[in-house]
Amino acid sequence: MQINQAILHIVDPATATAYYSEQVLDLSEAGINQYIEQLCTRFLRRDNQNGTLPADNPILQLCQQLSDFVPVSQQLAQRFFNFVLPQSDIVSGDLLIAQLTENERDYVAVLKLNQRQDFIHYLNYTEQAVANQIVLNQAVLPAVGQAITEGVIIDQASGQYFLADKAYQIDGEKRPYVASDFLIVTAEPTLTSSVKQVRQAVNTVAEKYNQDPVETTANLKQAVYESLNETNTLDVDYVSDQVFKENPAAKQEFDQQVTQAQVPRQKADLTHKFEAKVSKQKFKLDNGIELIVPVDIYQNRDLIEFVNNPDGTISVLLKNINTIQNKF
Repeated sequence: MQINQAILHIVDPATATAYYSEQVLDLSEAGINQYIEQLCTRFLRRDNQNGTLPADNPILQLCQQLSDFVPVSQQLAQRFFNFVLPQSDIVSGDLLIAQLTENERDYVAVLKLNQRQDFIHYLNYTEQAVANQIVLNQAVLPAVGQAITEGVIIDQASGQYFLADKAYQIDGEKRPYVASDFLIVTAEPTLTSSVKQVRQAVNTVAEKYNQDPVETTANLKQAVYESLNETNTLDVDYVSDQVFKENPAAKQEFDQQVTQAQVPRQKADLTHKFEAKVSKQKFKLDNGIELIVPVDIYQNRDLIEFVNNPDGTISVLLKNINTIQNKF
């Protein structure tokens, strides 16, 4: 990643007043370029909300005029602060705006750096002596490892955006604001949120149609894993086909529920990490035994089998084992 230029517009938390910089940051100053690069890199690697801004979106149009970087950044900051500053519940923060290049594509980052309190040392000279003091600083910027909770990075050419949003109490209701009040779009949910909504819909429908909850959950995880493994995408239609393939009525009701919940029919894994989260089936038995089985061998009856006994209990058979390791 290359940071081409960046600017910081700040807020005085005591007066809720914005101060707009008239000069870009000096990226040659020790650590400044690295700090901004790490913030942007971590932001892009998160499980963000994402979508594409329409060509007539005012924020995208401003981002495409960055030949006049400073005045355009001021306009972006004004639009942001004009909404944020009157909202007393929104945490005070400065606004970092950067133009960067990643994989030969140009992006604009608009990241709110929430201010926090922290103690610093202060060297105070008096007439009598040097007095080293501890001072509470009211406007410390987030550390590199701290997640940015509100912000967006926008592809200047395509309008694709990567969004982090946080809900606050606004006009009597708790809601996120970056998408609706700054970008003026309805953002798609994150992949994590999409999987959670799919899981909730599967559980609800499976219970209604008396499907075995253990088998249903295992089939759901298997379908999610296969979808991500093959296409790097959560394909809701594929999940529906696999989980409810023998119950058309349940499949139809599941499709209705995910549609009502506005779950995208296909959701890409932008982090390329989610597949690993669903790569293992985890079973907890009522006798205290816990099993972790890789998804790709769960249905291999030559290796593992779940047997329903006549007395209603279940036996788990592990087969063709050559060695056993006890890891401590």
